[in-house]
Amino acid sequence: RPVDRTTHTQSIFSLPKVSLPGFGGGQSRGMPASERQCRARLKRLGVQFKELAPIREGANCGIAHPVEVTKFARGVAVTPAAVLNCGMAEETARWVQGDLAVASRTRYLSGIAEIRQMSAYSCRRIRGSSRWSEHSTGNAIDIGSIKLDSGKVIDVARPTFFAMREKAYLHRVRAKACEHFTTVLGPGSDSDHKDHFHFDLRQRNSSYRHCD
Repeated sequence: RPVDRTTHTQSIFSLPKVSLPGFGGGQSRGMPASERQCRARLKRLGVQFKELAPIREGANCGIAHPVEVTKFARGVAVTPAAVLNCGMAEETARWVQGDLAVASRTRYLSGIAEIRQMSAYSCRRIRGSSRWSEHSTGNAIDIGSIKLDSGKVIDVARPTFFAMREKAYLHRVRAKACEHFTTVLGPGSDSDHKDHFHFDLRQRNSSYRHCD
Protein backbone atom coordinates (compact mmCIF):
# COMPACT_ATOMS: atom_id res chain seq x y z
CA ARG A 1 0.00 0.00 0.00
CA PRO A 2 1.55 3.37 -0.95
CA VAL A 3 2.33 5.80 1.82
CA ASP A 4 2.13 9.56 1.85
CA ARG A 5 5.65 10.72 1.00
CA THR A 6 6.35 14.38 1.25
CA THR A 7 8.52 17.08 -0.30
CA HIS A 8 8.45 19.48 2.61
CA THR A 9 9.63 22.70 1.05
CA GLN A 10 6.69 22.76 -1.34
CA SER A 11 4.04 23.78 1.20
CA ILE A 12 6.23 26.29 3.01
CA PHE A 13 7.40 28.32 0.03
CA SER A 14 4.39 28.05 -2.28
CA LEU A 15 1.09 29.71 -1.44
CA PRO A 16 -2.22 28.01 -2.20
CA LYS A 17 -4.35 29.51 -4.93
CA VAL A 18 -7.56 31.04 -3.64
CA SER A 19 -10.88 31.36 -5.38
CA LEU A 20 -11.90 34.14 -7.70
CA PRO A 21 -13.66 37.20 -6.24
CA GLY A 22 -17.21 36.40 -5.28
CA PHE A 23 -16.39 33.02 -3.73
CA GLY A 24 -14.52 34.34 -0.70
CA GLY A 25 -15.41 37.12 1.70
CA GLY A 26 -17.87 36.32 4.46
CA GLN A 27 -17.26 32.66 5.15
CA SER A 28 -20.29 32.22 7.40
CA ARG A 29 -22.59 32.77 4.43
CA GLY A 30 -23.46 29.37 3.04
CA MET A 31 -21.19 27.56 5.51
CA PRO A 32 -22.63 24.19 6.60
CA ALA A 33 -23.71 23.83 10.22
CA SER A 34 -20.98 21.22 10.78
CA GLU A 35 -18.32 23.77 9.82
CA ARG A 36 -19.79 26.44 12.11
CA GLN A 37 -19.93 23.96 14.96
CA CYS A 38 -16.31 22.94 14.33
CA ARG A 39 -15.20 26.56 14.56
CA ALA A 40 -17.10 26.98 17.81
CA ARG A 41 -15.19 23.99 19.21
CA LEU A 42 -11.87 25.46 18.04
CA LYS A 43 -12.66 28.66 19.92
CA ARG A 44 -13.55 26.75 23.08
CA LEU A 45 -10.24 24.91 22.81
CA GLY A 46 -8.38 28.21 22.57
CA VAL A 47 -7.14 27.60 19.02
CA GLN A 48 -6.10 30.81 17.28
CA PHE A 49 -7.10 30.80 13.62
CA LYS A 50 -8.50 32.92 10.84
CA GLU A 51 -10.86 32.16 8.00
CA LEU A 52 -9.53 31.95 4.46
CA ALA A 53 -11.36 32.17 1.17
CA PRO A 54 -12.13 28.78 -0.38
CA ILE A 55 -9.10 27.20 -2.00
CA ARG A 56 -9.66 25.68 -5.44
CA GLU A 57 -6.61 24.37 -7.22
CA GLY A 58 -7.78 22.03 -9.95
CA ALA A 59 -10.19 19.14 -9.68
CA ASN A 60 -8.37 17.30 -6.88
CA CYS A 61 -6.98 20.03 -4.65
CA GLY A 62 -8.63 22.53 -2.38
CA ILE A 63 -10.53 23.21 0.83
CA ALA A 64 -14.07 24.52 0.75
CA HIS A 65 -13.83 26.18 4.17
CA PRO A 66 -10.15 26.47 5.15
CA VAL A 67 -8.73 27.81 8.38
CA GLU A 68 -5.21 29.11 8.96
CA VAL A 69 -4.03 28.09 12.42
CA THR A 70 -1.38 30.11 14.24
CA LYS A 71 -1.85 28.55 17.71
CA PHE A 72 -3.08 25.07 18.57
CA ALA A 73 -3.64 26.12 22.18
CA ARG A 74 -3.18 29.18 24.35
CA GLY A 75 0.56 29.81 24.28
CA VAL A 76 1.32 26.99 21.81
CA ALA A 77 2.23 28.45 18.42
CA VAL A 78 2.49 26.59 15.14
CA THR A 79 5.12 27.81 12.67
CA PRO A 80 4.68 28.42 9.88
CA ALA A 81 0.92 28.92 10.18
CA ALA A 82 -0.92 25.76 9.08
CA VAL A 83 -3.70 25.87 6.47
CA LEU A 84 -6.04 22.95 7.23
CA ASN A 85 -9.62 21.88 7.04
CA CYS A 86 -11.43 22.49 10.33
CA GLY A 87 -11.73 18.85 11.35
CA MET A 88 -7.99 18.28 11.01
CA ALA A 89 -7.25 21.48 12.92
CA GLU A 90 -9.54 20.38 15.75
CA GLU A 91 -8.09 16.87 16.10
CA THR A 92 -4.53 18.18 16.01
CA ALA A 93 -5.39 20.68 18.75
CA ARG A 94 -6.86 17.91 20.90
CA TRP A 95 -3.69 15.85 20.47
CA VAL A 96 -1.50 18.86 21.31
CA GLN A 97 -3.49 19.92 24.35
CA GLY A 98 -4.01 16.44 25.71
CA ASP A 99 -1.36 13.85 24.97
CA LEU A 100 1.50 16.07 23.82
CA ALA A 101 1.09 18.46 26.75
CA VAL A 102 0.95 15.61 29.27
CA ALA A 103 4.05 13.94 27.82
CA SER A 104 5.97 17.23 27.90
CA ARG A 105 5.12 17.87 31.52
CA THR A 106 5.87 14.28 32.51
CA ARG A 107 9.19 13.89 30.69
CA TYR A 108 10.54 17.44 30.79
CA LEU A 109 8.52 19.28 33.45
CA SER A 110 7.77 21.88 30.80
CA GLY A 111 4.93 23.23 28.73
CA ILE A 112 4.98 23.50 24.94
CA ALA A 113 5.97 26.75 23.25
CA GLU A 114 5.83 25.85 19.58
CA ILE A 115 4.95 23.14 17.10
CA ARG A 116 7.11 23.36 13.97
CA GLN A 117 5.21 21.96 11.01
CA MET A 118 6.77 20.97 7.71
CA SER A 119 3.63 20.66 5.60
CA ALA A 120 -0.12 21.27 5.88
CA TYR A 121 -2.22 22.06 2.79
CA SER A 122 -0.26 21.30 -0.39
CA CYS A 123 -1.59 20.32 -3.81
CA ARG A 124 0.30 17.13 -4.68
CA ARG A 125 -0.01 13.42 -5.26
CA ILE A 126 1.41 10.72 -3.02
CA ARG A 127 4.91 10.21 -4.31
CA GLY A 128 5.14 7.12 -6.50
CA SER A 129 1.37 6.85 -6.71
CA SER A 130 -1.48 8.15 -8.84
CA ARG A 131 -3.48 8.91 -5.68
CA TRP A 132 -3.75 12.40 -4.27
CA SER A 133 -2.21 13.16 -0.90
CA GLU A 134 -4.40 14.05 2.06
CA HIS A 135 -2.39 17.27 2.13
CA SER A 136 -4.22 18.24 -1.07
CA THR A 137 -7.44 18.73 0.93
CA GLY A 138 -5.88 20.13 4.10
CA ASN A 139 -6.53 16.83 5.85
CA ALA A 140 -2.93 16.19 6.96
CA ILE A 141 -0.09 17.79 8.85
CA ASP A 142 3.63 16.94 9.08
CA ILE A 143 5.39 17.84 12.33
CA GLY A 144 9.17 18.18 12.33
CA SER A 145 9.96 19.36 15.85
CA ILE A 146 8.54 20.51 19.15
CA LYS A 147 9.90 23.43 21.15
CA LEU A 148 9.29 23.41 24.90
CA ASP A 149 8.82 26.42 27.18
CA SER A 150 12.25 25.60 28.60
CA GLY A 151 13.77 26.36 25.20
CA LYS A 152 14.62 22.77 24.39
CA VAL A 153 13.84 21.70 20.82
CA ILE A 154 12.98 18.05 20.25
CA ASP A 155 13.41 16.94 16.66
CA VAL A 156 11.18 14.12 15.47
CA ALA A 157 14.10 12.64 13.52
CA ARG A 158 15.19 9.46 15.28
CA PRO A 159 17.28 10.45 18.33
CA THR A 160 20.79 9.19 18.91
CA PHE A 161 21.29 5.88 20.71
CA PHE A 162 21.95 7.57 24.06
CA ALA A 163 19.03 10.04 23.92
CA MET A 164 16.78 7.81 26.00
CA ARG A 165 14.52 10.58 27.33
CA GLU A 166 13.81 11.92 23.84
CA LYS A 167 13.15 8.41 22.55
CA ALA A 168 10.64 7.72 25.31
CA TYR A 169 8.96 11.09 24.78
CA LEU A 170 8.58 10.67 21.02
CA HIS A 171 7.39 7.09 21.41
CA ARG A 172 4.67 8.20 23.81
CA VAL A 173 3.39 11.12 21.74
CA ARG A 174 3.39 9.00 18.59
CA ALA A 175 1.52 6.15 20.27
CA LYS A 176 -1.08 8.57 21.62
CA ALA A 177 -1.46 10.12 18.15
CA CYS A 178 -2.77 6.74 17.03
CA GLU A 179 -5.84 7.41 19.19
CA HIS A 180 -6.60 10.59 17.22
CA PHE A 181 -5.63 10.02 13.59
CA THR A 182 -6.33 7.29 11.03
CA THR A 183 -2.81 7.61 9.59
CA VAL A 184 0.31 7.97 11.74
CA LEU A 185 3.73 7.75 10.10
CA GLY A 186 7.19 8.74 11.26
CA PRO A 187 10.77 7.55 11.70
CA GLY A 188 10.88 3.84 10.99
CA SER A 189 7.78 3.87 8.78
CA ASP A 190 9.84 4.43 5.62
CA SER A 191 12.78 6.56 4.52
CA ASP A 192 10.62 9.52 3.51
CA HIS A 193 9.20 9.92 7.01
CA LYS A 194 12.50 9.62 8.84
CA ASP A 195 12.44 13.22 10.08
CA HIS A 196 8.79 14.00 10.81
CA PHE A 197 5.43 12.73 11.96
CA HIS A 198 2.70 12.57 9.33
CA PHE A 199 -0.86 12.62 10.69
CA ASP A 200 -4.07 12.59 8.68
CA LEU A 201 -7.77 11.76 8.94
CA ARG A 202 -8.29 9.92 5.71
CA GLN A 203 -11.46 7.84 5.71
CA ARG A 204 -10.46 4.23 5.15
CA ASN A 205 -11.75 0.77 5.96
CA SER A 206 -8.84 0.17 8.29
CA SER A 207 -6.36 2.51 9.91
CA TYR A 208 -2.79 2.91 8.71
CA ARG A 209 -0.86 3.61 11.87
CA HIS A 210 2.79 2.95 12.62
CA CYS A 211 2.72 3.50 16.36
CA ASP A 212 5.94 1.82 17.50
